[in-house]
Amino acid sequence: MSGEHVEQQGMSVDAKRDMEEERLDLISKLPPEILGRIVSFLPLKQAVRTSSLSTPRRSLWAPLQVDLCFASDQMTGQEASKEAAQVMATFLRSCQRPQQWKFRLGLPKNKQEPSKTVQQLLVLATMGVDKELHLNFCDGEQVPNVFQLTLGLPTKTSGLSSLKSLHLRSVTHFAENLVSTLFSNCLLLENLKLENCSGLQSINIEAGNYLESFTVTNCHDMGNIKVSAPTLKSFKCQGVLPLIQLKNTSNLIDVVLNLRDGLGYTEFDCEELLYLLASLKEVEILTISGWLLEWMCSAGVIFGQLQFRFNKLKELRWIDSLMNRTKRDSLACFLNRKEHSFLGKVVH
Repeated sequence: MSGEHVEQQGMSVDAKRDMEEERLDLISKLPPEILGRIVSFLPLKQAVRTSSLSTPRRSLWAPLQVDLCFASDQMTGQEASKEAAQVMATFLRSCQRPQQWKFRLGLPKNKQEPSKTVQQLLVLATMGVDKELHLNFCDGEQVPNVFQLTLGLPTKTSGLSSLKSLHLRSVTHFAENLVSTLFSNCLLLENLKLENCSGLQSINIEAGNYLESFTVTNCHDMGNIKVSAPTLKSFKCQGVLPLIQLKNTSNLIDVVLNLRDGLGYTEFDCEELLYLLASLKEVEILTISGWLLEWMCSAGVIFGQLQFRFNKLKELRWIDSLMNRTKRDSLACFLNRKEHSFLGKVVH
């Protein structure tokens, strides 16, 4: 009897646990339209994470697939990309809650001349109701072709005019015109991030009066970054050291140069790096890789004799795996003026 009693108790505990789990997951039992409404109040990253909680919530993120073909003997690849961008904007504008779209675009392979030879471009688009858009690109190329990206001053009104944040991942040469057109439609864009773009050698951005943050991370072929943005407050570069030219960026406050992958394929001289530092002289927060300052000191740069000072600098973050005597000397050489107050950090 005692064994049966224990078994009944065990079953009772399991039953209680199941009932408790069901009670705690009542949200998953709500109708899809109600679930969608709840998710619409979450920031995009948190909304996407809810897909791992249950099957009903996972179904909310099943991407809606759209197949479009723009092959025509009357249309160049560049013209087709512009038309595709307008169609994508129309679909994305219809989002009433965080939503994923899978665009399969057939575009003429020749950018400059009309062609019926089609190449497929896959774009996974994740749209948030908080005016945030993530675009992940794939064109099926095994070896990425090198390309340059030019993002001109936004001038067009479209379904993306009110977009605040744009995150571009794995942009390829085949998506170059599409991305340029999409950017030109983002009149009120405040945040731009570029990530993991193989083959991208340079980017030239001319922004309007809204862009406040620009981040480039893990674009290993990057050799040149040129930015003109009068309202830019934050600039972050992670990966290799490219030639960075920041013009018309007098409102910069926070700059991160996390150059953990070194010089890359580009050769530099001290004059180019000093020009970069001079363009950062008004920043308040500077995060910089220790090896860069160490390299400049070893090349004979005497920071105390330069024509500029970091007069507004409040916080200096030093990124390195260790702090030896040479690195300490480089840091002291850079600071060189004790009347300023810095918060030094070694980031491992």
